[in-house]
Amino acid sequence: MRVFDFGQNWQAFTEQRVDEQRLALATQSLRDLLQRERLDGMRVLDIGCGSGLFSVSAARLGAAQVVGVDINPTCLSVSERNQRTFAPDAAIELRLASALDRAGMAALGQYDLVYAWGSLHHTGSMWDAIRNAMGCVAPGGTLVLAIYNQHITSSTWRGIKWFYNQMPPIIQRLMAILLGGVIWVAKLAVTRRNPLEKERGMDFWYDVIDWVGGYPYEYATPTAIQQFVEGQGFRQIRLVPAQVPTGCNEFVFERV
Repeated sequence: MRVFDFGQNWQAFTEQRVDEQRLALATQSLRDLLQRERLDGMRVLDIGCGSGLFSVSAARLGAAQVVGVDINPTCLSVSERNQRTFAPDAAIELRLASALDRAGMAALGQYDLVYAWGSLHHTGSMWDAIRNAMGCVAPGGTLVLAIYNQHITSSTWRGIKWFYNQMPPIIQRLMAILLGGVIWVAKLAVTRRNPLEKERGMDFWYDVIDWVGGYPYEYATPTAIQQFVEGQGFRQIRLVPAQVPTGCNEFVFERV
C-alpha cells in the first residue's frame, strides 16, 4: 500500500514558510487550546511531531522535558532543524517511533501532557494508536487529540486520498490544485473567512496537499472519541468542534 509522505510535505513547508511569526501563532494556539499561559515544569510528549513546531512551542512555554516522536525520519530531520533555529537551548529529544508500537510507546514513559494533534488518524489503526497514546499520560495528566470528523463525504475523501497516492507526481500536483480550489470555496462558504488566514501557524497550500494526499485516513464522531477515551479512565474537559464538516475536532482530556 502506497502512503502519503508527510515528511516531504513538512520539509517543503519548513523551507518555504516557517518563521518566527508562524511559530508565535503555533505557540498561541497551544495556549488557547489548553487554556493556560505556561507549561512550566511539565513533561510533554508530542506524538507525530511533524515539523516540530509544537515541540518547540512547548519548550518555549517552559516545559521541563519535551519528547517528539514520529514514524517518518524526514519529519525528525525537519523537527531537528526547527529546534536548532528556534530553540537551540531547549531540552527537546526527538525519537523515531510508531504510535502503533504498544511496547515502544510504553517504554517512552508517562507525561504531564501528551499532544497528538492530527496524527493518529493517519496511522492506519486509529483506535489502537489512541489507546497507546493514552498509556503515556501520567495520572492527572492531559491528553490532546485532534481527529477528523466523520461526515457523509468521509468515505469519498478516503477514496480520493488512496487514488492520489497511486498517481505520479504531476497528477498529484494537478489534483492538489483542482481540489485546492474546491476546498478554498467550501471553507469560505462555511466559515465566512479567508481560507488563506490559517490558525496554528499553518499554511493553506501545504494543508491542501496534506488533506488531498493524507492516507491512511480515518475519522470518527466526537461522541465516539469521547466514549472511547472516557472508557479508559479519562474525563473530557474541552471539545472544539471542527470549523468545516470534514475538519478536525479538537479534544482535551484529563486522566482521572
